[in-house]
Amino acid sequence: MKKLAAILISLVMAVSFATSAAGAAAPANPLQIYVDGELVHFGEDKPVKVNGTTLVPVRMLLEKLHFEIDWNQESQVVTATSTDPRNVAVISLQIGHDTAYVNSKPMKLLAAPQKINQKSYVPLRFIVEESGYEIEWDEKRNQISIDTVIESRGFLWKAENGDNVVYLLGSIHVANEAMYPLRDEITEAFSEADYLAVEVDVTVENPDLGAYIEDLGTYKDGTTLRNHVSPEVYAYLGELLTELEVPTGALDPYEPWYASMILDSVASEDSEYDAELGIDNYFMNEALESKIPIMELESYESQFKMFDSFSDAVQEQLLAGSIYSFYQEEDSTDDLFEMWVNGDVEQLTQMAVDTKADAEYYKAMLLDRNVLMADKIKGFLTGSQPATYFVVVGALHMVGEDGLVALLEEMGYTVTRL
Repeated sequence: MKKLAAILISLVMAVSFATSAAGAAAPANPLQIYVDGELVHFGEDKPVKVNGTTLVPVRMLLEKLHFEIDWNQESQVVTATSTDPRNVAVISLQIGHDTAYVNSKPMKLLAAPQKINQKSYVPLRFIVEESGYEIEWDEKRNQISIDTVIESRGFLWKAENGDNVVYLLGSIHVANEAMYPLRDEITEAFSEADYLAVEVDVTVENPDLGAYIEDLGTYKDGTTLRNHVSPEVYAYLGELLTELEVPTGALDPYEPWYASMILDSVASEDSEYDAELGIDNYFMNEALESKIPIMELESYESQFKMFDSFSDAVQEQLLAGSIYSFYQEEDSTDDLFEMWVNGDVEQLTQMAVDTKADAEYYKAMLLDRNVLMADKIKGFLTGSQPATYFVVVGALHMVGEDGLVALLEEMGYTVTRL
């Protein structure tokens, strides 16, 4: 079962407040502000609304948002410094001035900070968004909810050779909206890139691909799927197809690896995770929008030929895993999602180690491909024209003794995790 789990895991790898002017009649319910579900008690220093902008006491709110506050009486400047390691920010606001500074960058305010009853009041929306939180307005309840934005950490490394730079991002190939936003270090690294390198460029249309895969995965020697898997697995497959209201022999013409992919495609229709939202796709779409050239480290053909080259035993494991996934109460991708969001490199490394349970599978799926990809990345680092490359491949390719990080280090390059 551990071998099966390792194989399964290795395959899966983003409000304004329009209110009445000050002095207008108050709503039936007093305005309430919650931070991560906890009501903020402002006491007598209530939030106010000025020209459609909600102002709040700066100290009381920012301390709730994990900032330290410094007040300069002479200059009338409030400086807030984040104590939250996920959001390195210093915010400066001056009473009566509609320009604020975030990490020394000037930003225009909808309303200038004010002194009200000897307390400093600042625009709520601006403070919240620049503090790394998200804000939501419930008009019916007259409530404002301020919640922590969890930025996915992912797996990011950097290698350099002279003026050539390679960023390495370990991806998972399916995701959901909750995977985003990505942390600033990832998006900033991508913004430096002259090229994006991926396993396969899926933005290029390939109208013949479906026919190619089906032809590759179809038996032509007179045998059928039944002849290449155990009676037990074939029986389980028949039961599943019956439940899906599909003829029990529908997949007989196909090799187990291709039958497995067909089942995975059916299962994905009910999953909250989508390849269109995968990390690879996200950056390919960003590259298209920014007109950054996309380079391939592999090809469709090489990947599918790898599956086709597996022994019957490995292919049966793939098929059994796909059948098993239909009966799991929880989506197996949930663990991958949590691991990627938290950037848990120890868990990722253990997954790579577990994949070694099947030597044939490990060699083809990780080792052989890693060696070829590392050689191409070496070419990026030794290019005669200085350039920055942003490389996105499945996260399992990055770690372990045969991972890209280790292989590049063996070549003499220093690879730093970011």
